[in-house]
Amino acid sequence: MTVWIRIALYIIAGWLYGSGYIGAEVKSLITDDPAVAGAIEQLVSGLIVTASIAWWKWAKRRGWAT
Repeated sequence: MTVWIRIALYIIAGWLYGSGYIGAEVKSLITDDPAVAGAIEQLVSGLIVTASIAWWKWAKRRGWAT
């Protein structure tokens, strides 16, 4: 999963840089610094896990098969 998150990070950073929302320094910080990229990967993974658990609890509460 982390490979896909890293690829998406490069795509999003390139899009934000191309649109002018972030500068070259921020883009290089996001894509080149392993600590920042790792933190963003952990954040995205945490959001995916949180959404999965929330969906499971909601479906269980509604009586749907989980």
